[in-house]
Amino acid sequence: MNRFVQNVILKMYNFYSTKLTVSCESLKKNVEFFKSKISKNTQILAIIKANAYGYGDIQIAERLIQNGINYFAVADFEEGVNLRKNGIKSPIMILYPGINNLNIILEHCLEPTIYSKNMLDEIIKISKSKIKIHIKVDTGMNRYGIKENELLTVISKLKEEKNIILGSIFSHMSSNKTEHQDFSIQQMSCFNRIKKLLTDNLDYKIDTHILSSFGALNFPDHSDTIVRIGFGLYNGIFKKTCSQIGELSTQIAQIKCIKPNESVGYNLGFVSTKEMKIAILPIGYADGLQRSWGNGKLRFLYNKTFVPVIGQISMDSCIVDVTQIQNAKEGDSLILFGKNRSIFELSKELHTIPYEITAGLSRRIHRIFI
Repeated sequence: MNRFVQNVILKMYNFYSTKLTVSCESLKKNVEFFKSKISKNTQILAIIKANAYGYGDIQIAERLIQNGINYFAVADFEEGVNLRKNGIKSPIMILYPGINNLNIILEHCLEPTIYSKNMLDEIIKISKSKIKIHIKVDTGMNRYGIKENELLTVISKLKEEKNIILGSIFSHMSSNKTEHQDFSIQQMSCFNRIKKLLTDNLDYKIDTHILSSFGALNFPDHSDTIVRIGFGLYNGIFKKTCSQIGELSTQIAQIKCIKPNESVGYNLGFVSTKEMKIAILPIGYADGLQRSWGNGKLRFLYNKTFVPVIGQISMDSCIVDVTQIQNAKEGDSLILFGKNRSIFELSKELHTIPYEITAGLSRRIHRIFI
């Protein structure tokens, strides 16, 4: 990156009080980490649904392509169409299409997942030229997917349709926790039976995949021709070798001193018992915070000190107690998560998971890639 581009980015960086800064170098290292853990014959399918877990789907896709990943998956047709409209030409799998939007999926050269016999019937009915589909099978999670005992009917229909090309068959692990390892092995055994059934009945090569980020690391001997990597690309798994790529920061918009018995925020959600110094931050539940995180549940990192949210979180702002910060001033930066505060630590404090925090980040938060 030349100095002119760096200066432009730095100027843009200063325009925004609340921003999600994404490290392209960390993303690249995470890609390299996962490539080192799988066979050279195994392809990475990058999951960029939910705005790439909150980090920015278009920008993430562009940078993943630069790092040698050219296959993507999103949740619904709108996410896929948006990628196409923004110049992403790579194959894109739609994980959870609806029967009513299969036409628009095909119009944009997207690849639908078929997870029911009714959906297969519909795609056969509307197909007028060769199209690639993917079939999701239910191996025990009891979410989306065709059951094992329904597959012979599905295979019979596929044999009759020359326009339908089965690109892959896949399933989803219910758990990657070690205490559920027996159930995971049971799911993989079911999936192996399904793969054999397809191999015995269809006369062309079909990709297979059941492992995601944690599964690819926990069960390397069970890798198929594809592994689906999403969470691990963005939030990391192991310190040093694979790390979170983003830092969410905000700045103090205003500082006030309040006296005892003064209220803060909506509905007198907090009433002071002493003199306090408080700071208003321009980030609220419209940005991805949860309203229930008020009154001390959520803390921001101010340099090396944690400061708690007091009162109720508003749509566009929240208020923190900075009484203990002697030199706090307007314009100072605070971190929600980043290099010095793990997304795992934050999610543990909030009794949730990192996925929920990052996927809930609003698109109005400016993403800056450096």
